[in-house]
Amino acid sequence: MAAPRILVVDDEANVVKSCVRMLQLAGFEARGVTTGAEAIDLYKENRFDLVLVDLKMPGMDGLEVLRAIREYDPSASVLIFTAYGTKESVVEALRLGAREFLEKPLDAQRLIATIRRLLEQKNEAAVRGNLRSMSVPTIIQVNCTEHNLARLRVRRNGQDATLFFADGNVVHAEMGSKVGEEVVYELLGWEDGEFELEMGVPPPQRTITTSWSGLLLEGMRRLDEKSASLLEGKDLLEAEHEGQEQEQEKEVSGMAAKKRSERIAEALSELLEGSSDIEGGALVGIDGLVLSANVPVKGIDETLVGAAAAAIFGLSRRSVQQLGRGEFFQTLIQGKDGNIIVTAVDPRTVFVGLTPADVNLGMAFYEARQVAQKLAEILRS
Repeated sequence: MAAPRILVVDDEANVVKSCVRMLQLAGFEARGVTTGAEAIDLYKENRFDLVLVDLKMPGMDGLEVLRAIREYDPSASVLIFTAYGTKESVVEALRLGAREFLEKPLDAQRLIATIRRLLEQKNEAAVRGNLRSMSVPTIIQVNCTEHNLARLRVRRNGQDATLFFADGNVVHAEMGSKVGEEVVYELLGWEDGEFELEMGVPPPQRTITTSWSGLLLEGMRRLDEKSASLLEGKDLLEAEHEGQEQEQEKEVSGMAAKKRSERIAEALSELLEGSSDIEGGALVGIDGLVLSANVPVKGIDETLVGAAAAAIFGLSRRSVQQLGRGEFFQTLIQGKDGNIIVTAVDPRTVFVGLTPADVNLGMAFYEARQVAQKLAEILRS
């Protein structure tokens, strides 16, 4: 039986060389290239069983390689190498059909074990990775906006949680004896852990009625409260309730989250209706998570708005800090056909506004600051 054929794509020649050698010693037939163009040509000539691609490469990056290979061969299995600061690209890689995400630097034993498992489960409709590469809020957003029917399993320190997606929302969650919204709120605080996302799995029951954006807003509020309590030296256990009191609090918090999400949506809608300068707006987490959006601009995907906002915010925040300009407040990106305005709402979120090219930028800045202030008030309520 012929050895499985593996293609390694990384712009660092030493990484390619060592990875290819490691795979050959493990019994695979491995080839390696250092550019995306070479990878696509070689795949079309040879049809590999698995492709390993670095996400961040100069010229043609890993996303472009993934897209081209999957367009040529929809059944292609692609494993993505990720590094710190690539979360916004990981979201797009998931949508394009990547099978797995592994963090750099690569661990040899884990890489070999992962490759063997992927080859054995070639037809399995599952994606795996670590929450350091793709956060729980991001996974929720992608699956809900894509209206996926799916099951997400997350494991961390002996804990095992499961979420089910259907009809554009999270409809059921379970962790041990817990079910429903409280599981989601606990899971939103996990920053590490292995996840497995399996498509086409229906929920066993429906225990959650709050919208996915409402869940995330309430989860952010709870995380902020916990952070504040820790800073003040409070005992977080005192905030827990049992029995009927806990159920009442759960019902009230769910209603509050729903109202908060509706108020945010209304604020964005009012901005667009009353503004002659801003033609689209969104409330975005600093990791690229779109909490609410109103972008009636043809051809613009809300998820890409979030990814762009996160990238702009990250660069702007680092720049103002490095140059001693204080905390990030607002920035402008100008293009030939329009502008992007990113304004801080609070330490965790920003408002991103889209404008045509020929506008009164002074008024657009003012309107962005006004809606950012309004959104901050809503989030604090």
